[in-house]
Amino acid sequence: MKVYVVCSQRGDFELLRSADKWILSVLMPNYYPNSHFDVSKDFLLTDDEVTHKEDVEYLKKPAENIRKDWSTFLNREVSDVKIVR
Repeated sequence: MKVYVVCSQRGDFELLRSADKWILSVLMPNYYPNSHFDVSKDFLLTDDEVTHKEDVEYLKKPAENIRKDWSTFLNREVSDVKIVR
């Protein structure tokens, strides 16, 4: 899926837009055990979250929740995201 970066919070998340979806790309620090590699994971925003898409402070909360326990958000995870510049 091709997406465009709408907003970027360095070291936290990126708000992405495809043709018909809004996606929160969350940076997961030290994702792999015993590793210093950071990984970004992409999650669809809910309709409620989309209504707050311009509020960066609001979007920090779902990003934080995903980082705490991303397995509860697996049903919203998307793959094959390609950022178009």
